[in-house]
Amino acid sequence: MYDEFREVKSIRATIRMSRPYRLGQREESVQRTRETILQAAADLLTEVGLRGVTIDGVARDAGVSRVTVYDHFEHKAGLLEALAWWTFAQHDIDRVRRARLQENVRAAMVDFVQEHARFFDAVGPRGRAILKTASTDPDAAAVLQTTYFDARRAAVTELVDRLDTSHELAPAWLPERAVDALMIITSLEAFETLTEHGGLKLEPAAAVLGHMATALLRDE
Repeated sequence: MYDEFREVKSIRATIRMSRPYRLGQREESVQRTRETILQAAADLLTEVGLRGVTIDGVARDAGVSRVTVYDHFEHKAGLLEALAWWTFAQHDIDRVRRARLQENVRAAMVDFVQEHARFFDAVGPRGRAILKTASTDPDAAAVLQTTYFDARRAAVTELVDRLDTSHELAPAWLPERAVDALMIITSLEAFETLTEHGGLKLEPAAAVLGHMATALLRDE
């Protein structure tokens, strides 16, 4: 009986040891499936545009069931939100935050503007297409309003508050209007006006936008 008891204890110990391993494997499998779905959605978006991105199409291209896609993202809006942040993270959207948090607030503002331009360039046509979906799809508009546009306005507002409290904001600019101006300068539309329509390369375009932003600063 003692031997049997020891054997049972050994089996239980093995189960306890293997359980985290199995859970780790399951988590890795779930993450791989999620990545596969997101990659399929990104490829489909590039190929056919937003209107052609459907749960059925994404499931087909990812080699999974519709139920699996819904399990991961609940609905199309959830898929689009995840796709946006997945794409942005791949191209270091955090660079914009790092620029904004510099101690020198004047340099922070110029670098913040220029890093937006570099981010737009880095995400390429696919990433810019995701941002443009807000103008054509109500579900995408709601998602991007919360996850991107509102977040950008909050960051811009924080930066302008720093400029104002450190007396670096030009007297002619009310903080509210300075926020509006920076929202325009850091917009995808401003970037594409200079690059796609104006023919500028990335760094000259970033320099122009940064120079425009300096109009908000008091004279040194």
